[in-house]
Order: sequence, then C-alpha cells, then structure tokens
Amino acid sequence: MLLEKVSPNRSALHLSRIVAAYFLLPFAFCFLNQKVSAFDVIKNVNSGKPMIEKLVIFEKGKPTDHLSFVDTENCKLSFTADGSIECRIQGNLEIKPLIKWKAKEGLPAGFRLRDYDYIILTCRMEGTNKITAANGKVNENRPPNLWYGFQLYDANGIRQGTASLADVTDTLTTPDKTTVLKFPMTLIRYWDLDKNDEIQSIGFPWGKTRPEINRDFRLIIEKIAVAVDAPQ
Repeated sequence: MLLEKVSPNRSALHLSRIVAAYFLLPFAFCFLNQKVSAFDVIKNVNSGKPMIEKLVIFEKGKPTDHLSFVDTENCKLSFTADGSIECRIQGNLEIKPLIKWKAKEGLPAGFRLRDYDYIILTCRMEGTNKITAANGKVNENRPPNLWYGFQLYDANGIRQGTASLADVTDTLTTPDKTTVLKFPMTLIRYWDLDKNDEIQSIGFPWGKTRPEINRDFRLIIEKIAVAVDAPQ
C-alpha cells in the first residue's frame, strides 16, 4: 500500500478549514432559517386578508353599456345567457382579445395600478387542447397550468402589468371551476415596475401554438374589480 506524504503546511491548511467550518456552521443554519421564514411569509401574503372593492369594471348581471370588445375570428368575445363574458378560443393562432370600458358613475375611464392593491377576477377556464397525432388520431390534453392570463394596457396599448390565472390559486393550476382570483399589484407589476400610466383596457392574449394543437377553450368571466386592503 502506498502512502502519500503530507507536508506540514498542507496539514495545517486542512486543520484550519475544519476549525473554520466548525465555528461557521451554526451561523449558516441561522441564516437558512431566516430565509425559510421569509419565504413562508411571502407565500401566505395572498390568503385571508380582508379587502374593499373600489372599482367594478364588470359584474355578471349588471349593465354593460360601458363595455366594448375587440376580438378576432379565432377568438370571440360575447355575453352568455346568464350575463357572463365568454372568451371563445379556437385554433392555434395568436389571439389578443380585449375588453375596454368608458367612464361611468363609480368607474373612471382609467386608473393607476399604484393606487390600488389588487385586481380581482371571478372566472374559470373550460376546455382542452385537441392534439392530432401522426396517425391522424385526435387526443385531448389539458396541462394543470395553461400559462394563460391577462394583461393591463394604457390608452396607447402599452402593457402596464400582467399575471397568469394560475399564479394565485392554491395548487398553481388554471381553474376550470368558477374561482375568485385575487392578484396583488406587486405580482401584476413585477415585469413593469417602471410604468404607471392609466389602465384603460384588459386583455387576455395567448401566443400561437404548434400546428398539430388546436385549442378549444372558453374563458368565462363573472366579475372584474379593483380593490384595496381593508384598514386594520
């Protein structure tokens, strides 16, 4: 058996590293515990806090004369029999449906995201992808997270904020049942912190997908509102 001769200098270096690790390890665990605690707080920021609705852009069953739609052939916006907004999505092309509003009593023509705390959407996303295989067979598929959401625009169509419908659900999945989704402005403005122009429309865009995938979805919206935290 061959033994490596270790110089005194190397031995001293190894010993110093061991001693340093021994004394620094408790501090490392302390740091990690602080990080874990911080993430616990952030995770629960959207749960259980009372809020006050300040603006209602749309509510099922209420007058809609102030609303207007912008849609395309493969994505139609309309009102359902019960007064909800339906965004009908078909095909695989890019879509950019848009809901605009005019000022009315209790609702200005525009508002700034920094003046409020939440966007509230009561909605659900029904449907699946129809995928055509090489043999011509069509299968249905629906990933838990569809990576589909909304964007908020100013008068010039410049995005001021965005979020995915799955971002604030308990399971981080796109809801297929009617759900009240509470989006904090800190989330919505994450990619657009430098912007603060007045919001005058909300859109539900989706990029094009592969040719063998045909989307067949219905986004049903029952309410769009803007809220603030209730005083404590």
